[in-house]
This record gives sequence, structure tokens and C-alpha cells, in this order.
Amino acid sequence: MSAIVKAGSPRTNVADLAANRAAPVIDWLIHSERIKPGRMVPLLERYAKHLVNAGLPVARISLHIRQLHPLLAARSLVWESERGTAIETAYEHSARHQPAYQASPVKNIFEGGPAVRRQLADPKCALDFPILQDFKDIGLTDYMILPIRVSGGDASAISIATRAPGGFQDMDIATLEATLPAFGAILELQQLRRTARDLLSTYVGPTAGELIFSGAIRRGNGEIIHAVVWYGDLRGFTALSESLPLPEVITLLNSCFDEMAKPVVANGGEILKFIGDAILAIFPCDAGPDAVCAAADAALIAAEAAVAGIAALNLERGDAGTVPVDCGVAIHVGEVMYGNVGSADRLDFTVIGPAVNLVTRMEPLCAQLGQSIVVSGNLSRASRRAFRSLGKHKFKGIHKAQEVYTLA
Repeated sequence: MSAIVKAGSPRTNVADLAANRAAPVIDWLIHSERIKPGRMVPLLERYAKHLVNAGLPVARISLHIRQLHPLLAARSLVWESERGTAIETAYEHSARHQPAYQASPVKNIFEGGPAVRRQLADPKCALDFPILQDFKDIGLTDYMILPIRVSGGDASAISIATRAPGGFQDMDIATLEATLPAFGAILELQQLRRTARDLLSTYVGPTAGELIFSGAIRRGNGEIIHAVVWYGDLRGFTALSESLPLPEVITLLNSCFDEMAKPVVANGGEILKFIGDAILAIFPCDAGPDAVCAAADAALIAAEAAVAGIAALNLERGDAGTVPVDCGVAIHVGEVMYGNVGSADRLDFTVIGPAVNLVTRMEPLCAQLGQSIVVSGNLSRASRRAFRSLGKHKFKGIHKAQEVYTLA
């Protein structure tokens, strides 16, 4: 007997009848058109529609899925019959400590608890979770939340509620339970693909992550692209790290990277890697002058915002900021190879080429010349901004001396 079916209820042929009722839903889950990978909203919407077509008096379904994500702890999706669509909400890791979650039936499922059923129309029904009173107030008569087991061991949670005067019948519950193994299998596949995309985006960037996920995984795979190359480095951080405990060093480094990375992404750039206390990013563009100009100006805006952000961070540090951290940014534009490089079984998706070599060698001039931003001649000619020359300089491995500029 199901753990959430009323004890003593008649069960004659319920399992067989429920299996027949659930068959179209299961057939859709296994054999019909596939939902685009990682798209949970249409999956829940179509699942709800098929449950209704199977005769379940469903008014509300919610789906709660834990995430392997650096920022998010879970995602919840809620479908309501009046709206006919599902809404997705993401929850950061801090949400696990909030009272709403601590008093939620979702927490019970996430921590390995059993299914819960509350027949809200019954005056004697225990409203032992605060949200149950809310559900009762909007006319729901029966509510249950069940675990969806997956191969990794962690359970997702699905809740279902109705406004039917008598609540759910045994047949309704048995039908739902008959569909859950197939729904759970499809959900797990969708979630695995979504997690893969999320992690690739986190570690190599959204564009590179999508290329890798789409099959660009062999050494040497790549393409020649035109891009503004942006290289930002922290000055004074090495000396500061000698005087601070390691946990404080990591916290400060992450704060600095936030100030540098956010404006890059906000202005259309893609961060390729963090190299010690430096950031390498690109602003891809067509080779046409208008596209290069737009990318160059966006990279300059990002550089100015990064420098200002680090300066503001030094002020926030107060007395701890007596040893300030400075930021230097070098920017160049040219052709780069964007793709896989490395050993046979350990690859990196990055950019290489003379443009990258030049921009990394230019950045130390920020400290030498007392500038926050230095740019190449190519960049100065591409941008609409005004510049002043910092003279010609020789760089290791680059044959010709290069004239370098800063913003006027």
C-alpha cells in the first residue's frame, strides 16, 4: 500500500486500473518528442497536462531540484491550473538557512524524509508546515509531496495539490505514483545535461562551454576569430598575501575578481581564465571597423569600471586597506586561435596567438609607467575614445617596438 493512501481504503484492482490510467503519461515520457535538454519548465508543463488528461484533478504541481552550481542550491518550478504555465525560481545557497526553507516540507524530502499527505479539507488536518495554511486559504483540499529518487541518491521533491471537494482518490494517488519512475528518469537526464552546461559555463565561460558541449573536444579543434583581448592584473597582491592569513587572501582575491569580472561580462566580454591574480578575457567581434570599434569601446568601459571597482574596494577595506591593491589592464585587438590546446588527455579551451602574447607583455607597463590602462596602437585606432602616447616599447619575443597608449 502507498504510504500516503488512507489506511483501510479499498484497493481492489486499484494498482491495475492505475497502471492503465498512467500508461499514456508514461508512453509520452519515454517515447514522444523530447524536451530540449535542460529545459525544466516545458517538461513540468507537459507532465501536468498529461496528468490532467489522465483524469487527475490537479490544481497545482511544484518541482524542487537540488543544484550542483556555485551560486545556486536549488531550483523550484510551480505549475498552476489557472495559469496553465510553470514559473521557475532559483535559490542561492543562503536560502537553506532561511526560516521559510527550514519550516518547509521540501526540507523534509531533501533530508531523506518520507512522503507527506495532508487532507486540508478535514478540520482535524494537521497544519504542521506553515505553507499548508496558505494552501488551505486559497481553497486547496488535498496536498502531498513525494520524493523522486535518482541514481545519485539525492532526491528531488514533487508536490501535487487539488481543489476537488473530496481531495485525491486512491486511484489518483496510485496513478501519480505509477508515473513517477518514468518522470524521474527523464528529469534526471534533463538535470544532468543542465548541470553539465552550468559547470562548463562556470569553468570555461558560456561560449566555450557550449562549444565543448556541442562536440568541440579534440585537441587542435578551434577557429581563428577576431577579438579584443583584455588582460587585467592585480598589483601589490603578492606582497599583501605575505602579510595576511591564507583564508583572508582568498576572500580578498575573490572580491577583487568580482570587481574586475563583472564589468567585463556586463559589457559583452567573456572571461576565459583566471591566471594567479590576473584575468584573461576576450570581446569577440567581426573584423569590420564598426564591430571592432564597438568591442574596443566596450572593453575600455569594462577596464575603467574594473579600476574604479578595485579603488572602491580599497576604501571599503578601511584600515586593512593600508596596503592597497591596484589593478592594471592591457587591451589589444587582433586575430586569435580560439579552441583546444594542451596535452593529449588534458586540454584547455582558450585563445592563443601573437595578440595574446602582446597584451600580456603590455600589462606590466601599467606599473612601470604609473597607468591603470594601457592599449596597443591597433586598439587606439579602432576606438572612438581619445588617447595619448606612452612611447614605443620593446617586448620580449616581439621583434618590433610597439607604441603604447593610454586614455587621454
